[in-house]
Amino acid sequence: RPSPDEVAVIAPIWRDLAMAANLPQYRYTVRVIDSDELNAFACGGRLLVVTSFAIDELTPRELSGVLAHELSHHLGLHTAALTLGHWLSLPVVLLARVGFFLQNVARAATDSFVRHSAALTALGRVVAYLLTAISWVFLAALHASDALSNVVGRGAEFEADRRAVRMGYGKALADALRVVIRLGGGVRPIGWRARLSTSHPPARTRVARIEAMLRHPTGA
Repeated sequence: RPSPDEVAVIAPIWRDLAMAANLPQYRYTVRVIDSDELNAFACGGRLLVVTSFAIDELTPRELSGVLAHELSHHLGLHTAALTLGHWLSLPVVLLARVGFFLQNVARAATDSFVRHSAALTALGRVVAYLLTAISWVFLAALHASDALSNVVGRGAEFEADRRAVRMGYGKALADALRVVIRLGGGVRPIGWRARLSTSHPPARTRVARIEAMLRHPTGA
């Protein structure tokens, strides 16, 4: 639970943010978790989470920009899409694991029961190789889905930034991201594999885009 000091910081920020978004304050809930990371995120169930370190490190104005960004994820239904994508990926993971399990069973059965028959041994190995191939297809689909999800996630981050700018919190959010950069976070991934595996764009890129939107509000 948040301490009285954390409540004193968050309460007025959330009140003003709810008014800016034309929402009742009770529509969403803000929770604090004890962590030494500067972080905040939007969760299912209309929940916004911010770390105790973020509250300590950011000014109330910068914190308002961060919360505006996380609220924008809810308003853009990004959390719902993320949850749906997660549940849709579970059958693929299950089928891949079942395929590898059956492949091991087929190989074990071939080695144990049909070793005396060259034809049955060949058939068992074909079945095992076929199940392995099917399993790898499912795994490849899962990796492709993860990569696509990360691409969509980066787009969602930019979209949440745009909404925060339209709500009037662009400068505050950019300043909060500068704190992240100063503390060594938000480094651009090196290599295409690293870029595919990250769901957040670099903080410097986000700051540059926010500043461009602030200079040209009609394009935000």
